[in-house]
Amino acid sequence: MKKLLLTAALVAVFGFAATAQEGEMRVGGGLALGTKAAVDESGSKAGIGINVGGEYFVSDVISVAPSFTYFFPSSVTIFGTKLETQASSINLDGRYYFGDSDVQLYGLAGIGIGLASAKAGGEKDSDSKVGLNLGVGLNYPLSDGMFLNGQAKYNTPFEQLVINAGVAFNIGG
Repeated sequence: MKKLLLTAALVAVFGFAATAQEGEMRVGGGLALGTKAAVDESGSKAGIGINVGGEYFVSDVISVAPSFTYFFPSSVTIFGTKLETQASSINLDGRYYFGDSDVQLYGLAGIGIGLASAKAGGEKDSDSKVGLNLGVGLNYPLSDGMFLNGQAKYNTPFEQLVINAGVAFNIGG
């Protein structure tokens, strides 16, 4: 069931950009910092990852933005046993853009699917959880059709703040 859910979510996230016919579209990627995406001796800690996504404008101020974030694996040794964890998330966010300036500010709300796996002492387990995303972001123009993107959102599946920084490019519209 988890593989079916993951497959359906990936098809929805990445197939969306391929099927869009009208409006401006963007693709981008960058780095992500999740406040609870890794482990250490005291429990959870910040983890680094990569984020890829797209954006399709349904109007001048509203867009749909699917994305995938992969957090790099982390590990800790507890009582001589190595515990390895890895987290990722699939997101489908709606964005509302404020104002009419070159720097584009937006608020976002959406759905996130958190995926996590852990391995210790030859045993492996994984789980997924669906929740909400709420946040803000901005696109700063670097050139015609290229933007520096910064975003901060709270992701309820992992109960963490995720900060993204990257570059986005216009690809149509």
